[in-house]
Amino acid sequence: MIYTITPNPAIDRIVYLEGDLTPEKNNITKEKYVDLGGKPTHVSAILEQLGDTPNKATGFSGELNKAELVSIFEKYRMNHEFINIPDQRTRESIIVINNSGGSYMITERGLMVSDSDKSKLYSYITENIHSEDIAVVGKPAQGFSVEDFRYLIRLLKEQNAYVACDVAGEYLGVALEEEIDFIKPNKHEINDLLPGDEPIHRKFNRICEKVPNAVCSLGSEGALYKVENTFYQAVPPKVEVQSDTGAGDAFVTGYIYGVANGYDISDRVKWGILCSASKVQHYSSCQINKEDFGFIENNLKIHEVI
Repeated sequence: MIYTITPNPAIDRIVYLEGDLTPEKNNITKEKYVDLGGKPTHVSAILEQLGDTPNKATGFSGELNKAELVSIFEKYRMNHEFINIPDQRTRESIIVINNSGGSYMITERGLMVSDSDKSKLYSYITENIHSEDIAVVGKPAQGFSVEDFRYLIRLLKEQNAYVACDVAGEYLGVALEEEIDFIKPNKHEINDLLPGDEPIHRKFNRICEKVPNAVCSLGSEGALYKVENTFYQAVPPKVEVQSDTGAGDAFVTGYIYGVANGYDISDRVKWGILCSASKVQHYSSCQINKEDFGFIENNLKIHEVI
């Protein structure tokens, strides 16, 4: 079973403009809709679209607007079991997307979790997540310290779960120190973590010393990964981009799908590219279409990095 753990999910209110956002002007909307926010929730939503991969989404949710959050889960047919926090609201984000590309995000800080809430999550993990399970963990909510995050990672490792994290900053540092199974920092996050003028693949090699199956996200240029002593870059074909929001989460989904099916790292990365390159062709943060996969796979380029 794959468990996605989202301590701070979101309800995204996405607005597409007819033009570009301009101050002191009445900016006309072209389209708007409500979507799911929170990296691990995106993983569960896309896993449902891939099919044949049992998974459950968990984490924290605010009582006051839980009905709306659940309605979005149901839209994606997600299996979900979130811990309810009374008298709070799941955070909302407003995402404004220009007609020419580029976007603006305005988001609330979200849930404030108590020691009691954290204990409920820890109990859920010990009761449900075990050996051969996979856990995908996202950035913590307010009230969840870096050391609480470290405890969560260690608890999952004690349960003998495969642990994957899609986090940045000090949380990425903890994930490295705890030598979890999978991380996917982008080159900016790696540079923040390891300042200096070294080429990105050398910095990435230092990360691989602690997490051998790590992947470095390169955005539209694909992904960097290491097999034994050789670095490879997987480059997706050019596609018509509708929205790149959630593309990294889609990559994580494909990679974790590969883990669940026993694929080697090269095929895991391939599945990550299939999902992410499909996702960018759709407006939703977590929508893919498996019919896109044939073109992507046939035009995917993989080459050694010197």
